[in-house]
Amino acid sequence: MNVKLILPAVISLTMFFACSSKHNVVVLKNERKGTLIPTVKLAVSDEKKFLLDSISAPKMTYMQVFIGDSNATCLSFLNTYASAIYIYDYATAAVKKIIKFSRNDKDGVNTPLGYYLKNKDSIYIYNKKSNQLVLLNDSSRVLSRISLINDLPFHELSWTYFYPQYYPSTVAPLLAIGNQIVFPGQYMFSLPDSIARRFKFESHIDCSNNKVTFSRQYPDELYGHNYFWENEGLFTNVYSDIAPDHRMVYSFPVSHQVYLADTGKEGYRAVYGGSNEAGTITSFSKKLSTEELILKVCQTDLYAAIKYDPYRKVYYRFLRKAMPDATATSTIKDKPLSVIVLDENFKYMGETAIGTCNDFNWENAFVTAEGLNIEYLDKNDRSESFLYLKIFKPVKLK
Repeated sequence: MNVKLILPAVISLTMFFACSSKHNVVVLKNERKGTLIPTVKLAVSDEKKFLLDSISAPKMTYMQVFIGDSNATCLSFLNTYASAIYIYDYATAAVKKIIKFSRNDKDGVNTPLGYYLKNKDSIYIYNKKSNQLVLLNDSSRVLSRISLINDLPFHELSWTYFYPQYYPSTVAPLLAIGNQIVFPGQYMFSLPDSIARRFKFESHIDCSNNKVTFSRQYPDELYGHNYFWENEGLFTNVYSDIAPDHRMVYSFPVSHQVYLADTGKEGYRAVYGGSNEAGTITSFSKKLSTEELILKVCQTDLYAAIKYDPYRKVYYRFLRKAMPDATATSTIKDKPLSVIVLDENFKYMGETAIGTCNDFNWENAFVTAEGLNIEYLDKNDRSESFLYLKIFKPVKLK
């Protein structure tokens, strides 16, 4: 059966299912707006650039930092065009290795979107077309294929109601806890109440036997109840990181709270982790035209990634700030980008506006001993010859 013909039907049915009932409206106020006292700000402490070859380009879809041989920090990224994972020495910016893999359905990975480099004999690559994790070694030999939809045919229409869809990025990565890979996904549309009580957005892959289990419902106060969050996943994105003691911490775009969870257990503990400037966020009361939707997105504060910095024992949480004066020509890329700093107990320490989403590809952000690395889009590099990183550190306010 032709998958390309089936996918529009999946989308149409899902949108009908999500949008056909009456929409309740959830109002998420920022109760601490204007009351928080900053003690730190983020400042650029360094910049790095990595020379790219002729078939690589900035704004790569996925990156992973890991500790390699001789305790050296390595920066890797996925080149979907070349069907390869590039590995650089982070300190010297020199290429260390390129791992190529086949795009053949039978012997490789047809549509790679993300990966996890566990070790040289265990490279897990997410294959979007078949909803699989493909396990390879560094010789690119396929060792096994792990279905993330319990071996249902990809054209089975109902799988999207039961299993998450995955759009991994550097700030929404595959994570490792013990011998498990934790892979957060999402529900791509507005979450109907009939699904919310059973839908789980996170898969757990046991590396010892490739068994897949699912956990984590969306927070009840944010989603379900026929709350209508339009725009194909923008409002239901899940950003997570590993907190100390192997807890998970989650940032949802629509919430001023952050959510803590113990691995292997359901339920959350919500704590305030918001901005001193972000305003009220509300779901939609009706379906909007494309123009109305873009304007609504531009005029709404939207939280994004959360990253834990074990070197400084702080969290960084990204905020795409509202543009009250947005017009019909505005886009989400025009939104100002801020980074909130929270201490290890989620106490507010400050926030800094670093530019716009046109200036930074914030989805490529990660922490090293040097600080918070964020991809910077240098407009002078018209040949796209380099990957640029700006490195930020929190500094005390005088």
